[in-house]
Amino acid sequence: MKKIIIIGAGISGLSAGCYGQMKGYETEIFELQGTVGGLCTTWNRKGYLIDGCIDWLIGINPDNYLYDSWKELGVFEGDGFIQHDYSMQVEDGLGKKLILYSDINKLEEHLLQLSPIDEPLIKELSEAIRISAFSSKTVKPVFNKKFATMSLYDFLQQFKDRFLREALGVTLIPLQPKEYPVGTFIFRHSFYNRKDASWSIGGSLAFAQRIENKYKALGGKINYRVEVQEVIVKDNKAVGVRLADGSEHYADYVISTIDGYKTVFDLLKGKYLNDEIKQLFNEEKDLPSSMQISLGIHCDLSEEPHNIVLKLKEPFVVGDKINSYLYLKQFSFDKLMCKPGKSVITSIIETDYEYWDDLHKDIYKYNLEKERLCEIFIKIIEERFPQVKGKIEVTDVATPVTYNRYTGVWKGSYLGWWNMSATTLPAVLPGLENFYIAGQWAEALGGLPISMMTGKGVITKISEI
Repeated sequence: MKKIIIIGAGISGLSAGCYGQMKGYETEIFELQGTVGGLCTTWNRKGYLIDGCIDWLIGINPDNYLYDSWKELGVFEGDGFIQHDYSMQVEDGLGKKLILYSDINKLEEHLLQLSPIDEPLIKELSEAIRISAFSSKTVKPVFNKKFATMSLYDFLQQFKDRFLREALGVTLIPLQPKEYPVGTFIFRHSFYNRKDASWSIGGSLAFAQRIENKYKALGGKINYRVEVQEVIVKDNKAVGVRLADGSEHYADYVISTIDGYKTVFDLLKGKYLNDEIKQLFNEEKDLPSSMQISLGIHCDLSEEPHNIVLKLKEPFVVGDKINSYLYLKQFSFDKLMCKPGKSVITSIIETDYEYWDDLHKDIYKYNLEKERLCEIFIKIIEERFPQVKGKIEVTDVATPVTYNRYTGVWKGSYLGWWNMSATTLPAVLPGLENFYIAGQWAEALGGLPISMMTGKGVITKISEI
């Protein structure tokens, strides 16, 4: 039986491990942390669970091509999923609200109530969402050619109602660049409309642990709290790994699912590169980098929206980034995430890695900035949710440096390459045999489905040899 060593127990590593076992290989995973999941994780702060990953997960509808893969990986063997009636609520701070209902008919009706004057545009957008069926096994999606080439920014400028124009513009993930096509918006809401965008009950780590359980049930082995320092190469063939403790482990194939930069420059000493790969890391990249502020609150917020985009009365600055909106998630709807009478609120805030990396050189200044931003955050939360005053028990701030320290991810980029047209790391490096790369650096835009599919994909490549 041939053996595969997998570096990293994130979603792509677990996926590769499961499919390797299913294909009849002996697989062994080496993981730096004491738990699986990588960036797909949840952490505990004094009894409060803080989630650091899943916003919405696709592939839960049996008609989705991803469904069969998720099922094979055991993700439906846990506590299930929640499908919300709406994806988020946008508030202008003055009383106006845009509710992004999951059902397109209900959303269309709501948009028309907010701005009857924009009826032709609203109906055109609604129909584009209604007929879209991305990743469907049975329905062939119909694309609106105009929307396929139009930027989201240009599309929104056509709305006559100012509130609707601004509110729709901030409904995607907060780091969305202006040049993204309208199709990005349609893509997201088509999944909600088809009941294919869900929350995994228990949070991100529990989701990853379901796949971990499947992997172990298939006979796979995971080594925790071990650091791979080098890929062992002989005659330009990967034959194993060397750990930080000096021990060596050998296999017929090696798969790296960890950070792309660390893989090619540290584990492989920069020996297997071409000009295209070098350019990937030499260029100034607009990588998605963020920080997360979280609060543990002794207060029940289950009657409040689970996802809010709040326009701020006073924008605040992080480095050179001006934040005019705050993206809030609260988890009282998940009884496995929040104990009775308690709540967690988190926010992903746009920032850049270099700013925090420079601050981190002086730990006093680094912590001072974290405290400053946490105080601003608490003030905003207490104004929006006055019932929480005096009930905040836990504060937690994770910066891009935190992500880099925890997982080694280059520049704290939680999604890898940001631009959909970006050149990515190849699964097979030039001049090196029996070595493969999977994960967020192997495809643009990252995310759990892509990580899972790249892990599955490299096993397919190996089995075809």
